[in-house]
Amino acid sequence: MDFSFEEEVLMLKNNAERYLKEKVTGTVVKNLFREEKGYSPALWKEMAEMGWLGLIFDEKYGGSGGKFFDLFALSSELGKSVLPSPFGTAVLSGILIAEGGEEEVKKEMLPPLVQGEKIWTLGLLDGDGKYDFAAPRIEAREGREGSFTLSGVRTMVPYAHVADAVLVCAAVKGKPTLFRVAPGLAGQKRTPLEVIGGEKTFAIVCDNMPLSAQDRIGPVGEGAIALHKVIPKGVVLKCGEMVGGMERVLAMTVEYSKQRVQFGKPLGTLQVLQHYMVDMATFAETGRLIACQAASLLSDGIPCAKEIAMAKAWCSDAYKKTTWIAHQIHGGIGFTEEHNLHLYFKHAKAAEMEFGDSWVHRQKVADEMDI
Repeated sequence: MDFSFEEEVLMLKNNAERYLKEKVTGTVVKNLFREEKGYSPALWKEMAEMGWLGLIFDEKYGGSGGKFFDLFALSSELGKSVLPSPFGTAVLSGILIAEGGEEEVKKEMLPPLVQGEKIWTLGLLDGDGKYDFAAPRIEAREGREGSFTLSGVRTMVPYAHVADAVLVCAAVKGKPTLFRVAPGLAGQKRTPLEVIGGEKTFAIVCDNMPLSAQDRIGPVGEGAIALHKVIPKGVVLKCGEMVGGMERVLAMTVEYSKQRVQFGKPLGTLQVLQHYMVDMATFAETGRLIACQAASLLSDGIPCAKEIAMAKAWCSDAYKKTTWIAHQIHGGIGFTEEHNLHLYFKHAKAAEMEFGDSWVHRQKVADEMDI
């Protein structure tokens, strides 16, 4: 299978790389983690203007009508920068709206997302941190004139404090159904969580929170159907992030090994360290190939559940191992807040846990192998 990028995809990657190198330095990233919003509205607006938010959405909603593989390629560049941003959750929310939303909802919610005017985020995890959309533990009880009351818990909700709505899959008489939850509604409590990645994350508790008929996004009972299509895309995009992170960590480490002189010679001249960096390069390249395979198959609509699970299992472990080796070569400086390496170490762990860790996806591969 040929994984060389087409000219348009390569142009997208190169433009994104130049932009992110110029705009998103390590200092910018660290400052954003400390700020209350946790992201840059100015950068968000520029990302919208460059068409990143609408990359794969239909032109009738203001998007570019690109392929999913284009978004995967962009995700790898974002992974290199570890930019704190609601980009991933907002775009995945848009994909969910496109897959499971009724046409009126798509016309209402997709254009402002594409234009950077609205931020949507996902609340898919229950109070135990599990994806429960097949049998939601959060319940929406029907009321008069199509209204509902929502009760239950969503945890690990990214950027809920700046989102214009959180998308949830709730049970309506046991049937998984998509809803949007706006901030400020009565019966809702949002609590900030401390997470290793540093991005702003919240737990949301709803207690008989009122929802109108307009807050239902898709048909009753079809929420799980849509999410079964969307979650694999989230997994592959996360793999893209991890591949980009590995590539950046490798480049940082090789450069450091050339500049750091010890006992009169650069660290990079030591054979054992050369071999360690070869291991890092092997992790990054195999991660790129297996993730590209999954993204290419998914983009072309070819069944690829096993390939997706293999990619997530491999990239989750490979990214962690790459950062471990990088820390060994950098020594103590790599653990300081002033250095950028710790950002990738934390990102590797956070990315591993999103959409299931390597153990979860190894089991999925085994299931696909019918063993």
